[in-house]
Amino acid sequence: MHIVIDGGNTRIKVAQFQEGKLENVQIFTDQKGLNIFLKKCLSAHAIIISNVGSWSFKSLQGFNNRLIYLNKDTLIPFQSLYASPQTLGNDRRALAAAAKSKYPEENCLVLDAGTCLTADFIDASGNYHGGAISPGLKMRFSALNSFTQNLPKLNWSENTLPVLIGDSTDNSILSGVVRGYLFEIEGIIKQYKDEFADLRIVLCGGDTFLLLPWLKNDIFAPSNFLIEGLEYILRYNLEGFEKS
Repeated sequence: MHIVIDGGNTRIKVAQFQEGKLENVQIFTDQKGLNIFLKKCLSAHAIIISNVGSWSFKSLQGFNNRLIYLNKDTLIPFQSLYASPQTLGNDRRALAAAAKSKYPEENCLVLDAGTCLTADFIDASGNYHGGAISPGLKMRFSALNSFTQNLPKLNWSENTLPVLIGDSTDNSILSGVVRGYLFEIEGIIKQYKDEFADLRIVLCGGDTFLLLPWLKNDIFAPSNFLIEGLEYILRYNLEGFEKS
């Protein structure tokens, strides 16, 4: 059994894999619940941890098998052409690994619509080039409220697409933020399609299913894409460890 841990700022995902197949994903929002679960993981064959939050893993002190904390020095299953590898986020490493694992020998653009919108491109030869980072949907709404005196902080429901011509301040914000965000995603996809043939497009992240109905391109939206990328990195490191 492999355990994959993806620690964010406010919540943490813990996934169990058996012989490369995802069996279970649990989400925790507090350290106590996480500790109880991790004590059950001490019999696992290997564990990989990607952590950007303040989570503690002291409950794994009795773990005597292979434990990997993902960082800039961890072996990755693709060739990175990124100019500043020390600044590349673990999430982007994992997404590139997932693209390499799921769609080998294909040009693949991975868009992660979460706190930030990230674009990551890996080519058909397995070379990771990098991509783009811009504010996510919620961050855009928050910025309008934080950096102005009078604009309200809004949210968007996926039930309807905001009107093009906002007839009130609220509707103008919704039109600008939501339609602008969708146009940005479509624009990124178009530019990559113009540059690279036979492009596979993947959309993941917390806002995926909010956005997907309003995007025109052929887009794959696999569940747990980042989690599966982390497990692929774990397997790749285990193979390297066994060979050495």
